[in-house]
Amino acid sequence: MTATEAQTRQQRIDADLARAGWAGHRRNLLEEVLLRSSEPKPEYGDVRFADYVLLDASGKPIAVVEAKRSARDELAGKRQAAEYADAIRAKTGTDPFIYLTNGRDIQFWDRECYPPRRVAGFHSPEDLERLLHQRRYAQPLDGVTIDSRIAGRDYQNEAIRRVAEGIQAAKRRFLLVMATGTGKTRTTIALVDLLLRAKRVQRVLFLADRRELVRQAMTEFKNHLPNESLARIESGEAPSARIHFATYPSMMQVYERLSVGHYDLIIADESHRSIYQRYKALLDHFDALVLGLTATPTDYIDHNTFQLFSCDDGVPTYLYSYEQAVADGNLVNYRVLDAQTQFQIQGIQGDSLPEPLQQMARDQGVDLEELDFEGTDLEKSVVNQGTNDAIVREFMARCRKDAQGLPHKTIIFAVSHAHAKRLYESFNRLYPELQRQGLAEIIDSHMERADAVLDDFKFKAMPRVAISVDMLDTGVDVPAIQNLVFAKPVFSRVKFWQMIGRGTRLYTDPRTGESKRDFLIIDHWKNFAYFQLNPEGEIDRPSEPLPVRLFRDRLTRWQLEAAQARPTDTTVRRLQAMLAALPRQSIDVRPHVDALDQLAQSWPAPDAPHIERLSHTLAPLLRLVPGQSLDELQWRLWCERAALALMQGDAEQGQRLQARIQDALRRLPEAIPEVRAQRDALAFAVSPGFWQHLDLPRLDDLQERFAPLMRFRVREGGQPIEINLPDRIAQRHWIIYGPTGEGAFAESYREQVEAWVRRLADDHPVLAKLKRGEPVSDAELDAVSAILNQADLFVTADTLRQALDAPQASLLELLRHILRQDARLPDREARVQQAFDAFIAAHPRLRANQLAFLRAVKAAVLRHGRITRAALSQPPLAHVGKVEALFAPQDIDELLALTEKLDERAA
Repeated sequence: MTATEAQTRQQRIDADLARAGWAGHRRNLLEEVLLRSSEPKPEYGDVRFADYVLLDASGKPIAVVEAKRSARDELAGKRQAAEYADAIRAKTGTDPFIYLTNGRDIQFWDRECYPPRRVAGFHSPEDLERLLHQRRYAQPLDGVTIDSRIAGRDYQNEAIRRVAEGIQAAKRRFLLVMATGTGKTRTTIALVDLLLRAKRVQRVLFLADRRELVRQAMTEFKNHLPNESLARIESGEAPSARIHFATYPSMMQVYERLSVGHYDLIIADESHRSIYQRYKALLDHFDALVLGLTATPTDYIDHNTFQLFSCDDGVPTYLYSYEQAVADGNLVNYRVLDAQTQFQIQGIQGDSLPEPLQQMARDQGVDLEELDFEGTDLEKSVVNQGTNDAIVREFMARCRKDAQGLPHKTIIFAVSHAHAKRLYESFNRLYPELQRQGLAEIIDSHMERADAVLDDFKFKAMPRVAISVDMLDTGVDVPAIQNLVFAKPVFSRVKFWQMIGRGTRLYTDPRTGESKRDFLIIDHWKNFAYFQLNPEGEIDRPSEPLPVRLFRDRLTRWQLEAAQARPTDTTVRRLQAMLAALPRQSIDVRPHVDALDQLAQSWPAPDAPHIERLSHTLAPLLRLVPGQSLDELQWRLWCERAALALMQGDAEQGQRLQARIQDALRRLPEAIPEVRAQRDALAFAVSPGFWQHLDLPRLDDLQERFAPLMRFRVREGGQPIEINLPDRIAQRHWIIYGPTGEGAFAESYREQVEAWVRRLADDHPVLAKLKRGEPVSDAELDAVSAILNQADLFVTADTLRQALDAPQASLLELLRHILRQDARLPDREARVQQAFDAFIAAHPRLRANQLAFLRAVKAAVLRHGRITRAALSQPPLAHVGKVEALFAPQDIDELLALTEKLDERAA
């Protein structure tokens, strides 16, 4: 039996009001208040009874509460409450605030400013009096100037105006996406200053995820708003001040003791982070304007940054990207030195070590049979101090240095505190005279007085090098940094860009007046290759949510199955099931309900319009499906991609996925009954026999059988083996040239060659023709080649290909690239793509199966170069189809000739 309105009021609403400070004995609450309407209705007359009327400190009505029983919609009484408010306004001249509640949900309505909005509770008497004050005295924001002393750059002003215009338009949540180093904090301070002076806000909360970021922000606010009262929330205490600063964990200790209207503005720093999985309750509790700040927006399954701040997907309130900031001269670019040690590349295998190193290992008490590690196991399963020594030596040799020959300010990102300590010990051992001056220090949460050491790093000459674990990855502002060392792998794109952002700020050395033009990144773990980023500065797009990736991969599989005349029933059923799980009441899904119904009844043919709609319109909606298991989604994605690799004949990708899948299966604990029930299937799936005779039905059974068990998967731990073997940098993109083997680092060699060629073009007629874009003969090109291949640089086509990382380019293309800005070198992938496109264009009648086979051949050429005739009939290409059945002998000869031509051009 549902509660009556009277029961709802007694059991729920009265208690909620009392918690907020409203009660009869406080003389600020009246019940069943008689109101006479200025515009009586025939059916009701001019008499009304308001459920509750809330009174201000002077006893005047400040709010009206319309109650409904819990079974009814709280918005049902909206018109009724408006009539009560009209009657009060007619009598007092003040429009009261309105609450609509059914005991479960509460809507707050400030009719002069906003539509009704859901709130977590009733405002306190102080809250409402403050809101009423703001309503009476607030100034139009477009008439209030921005303090240029705080934020004077044009893009900062635009960001502030975007938010101000949104507030004027009754919006309450905003997201600023500004590249690290462009002054997000100063922009925020100028906005807070604007809103304070306009009487739009009176209490502000600044949230960050680490103490150092809170401390840094508070210092900035104090410098620019010296007359405002500031306080930090710590140890469960919320001191009195206009502007509060807190970490999310600190705020979690106190927020429930504060009223829902305690703050007028909440600033959430680094809003791309997954903090909202744990701390979103803060934003739900307070009824405030919310401003999110981030450098790298991204979509995650658990939360969507754009949705969180009421922005359309991909459209923040304001965007100022890293590329734009560099182009505008507000940030500096970076250069990357990719350097790996011998053990990072080859790993450490005891039986493969030279005899002197084997003896060193034995002398250190290490069993050679235990030494069987890949390079990626360093600082995880095995620790080798010699590798850390090599990293430190490489840094000291290659880093940007000042006029005294000392490294400019540097952050070295370590794997762990233990790793940071080992790097610190390498500095002590290799450079004791510099360490005596305090060159390198560990700055992380394990060190006492880390904040004081960080201040020394920021403001004093020493230390020059900060060895850090996580503490300096994000948010720390040290413009003098000119070196970053990635001594650890990074797998989060968001974190990766935050780490790069430590060096992007502008800086002018006060002693020499020299400005920082760019900064150096030494990458020991191929992080740039992992993220497929352009080291010159292109920002990769945010990763798409797992369910979206899974849906799109299944679309690709469906197309391949149709093209290869395979059964599509399983894939179509999975696609339909994913679409059926969409929340149809969602405002984003509702416009597509008819299309979803149609797809559930009849799945279309894989033509271009249907693929476009499924992939670009419906696939992004999959992020909205609630309650999805990340572990299960990742498992299904691996299995689907293994199926794609099988159909496309991509053996290399198939092997990588096989290793991931087997590793995941081995991490299922047999102590769990559900896992134990699949013991035989599990043993077979990790055996070689399962993968030697792999087909799609077997992969599909594997996917369905183990997907529900992935939530039990555990991570392995254990103490690493420690050893100290000498290591060295073994890969550095070194350029070898000249008759006696003279060498130079690729970057410096390229710069010297480009400068020399440009100088020669001023006097040499053939180079001048190339610079003007005119054609040259083979004889003229040979003459230029002879001139270039002289001391001191000995420039040849081969050395230029290495320096410019263009292994397929001709000398003519390389010289045009140097001399003309509009001449771009086609990369190898583009060359191969162009060649296969031409082949397909010359054979317009190719069937879908033939096209699928050609795509597989193209992938093989990109990986291996020329393909032999025998390879066309062997796995992995044989998985796609029989070449003799797909192509005529003449076509096979043409295809082989094509691959040979590509191979010759690469030679």
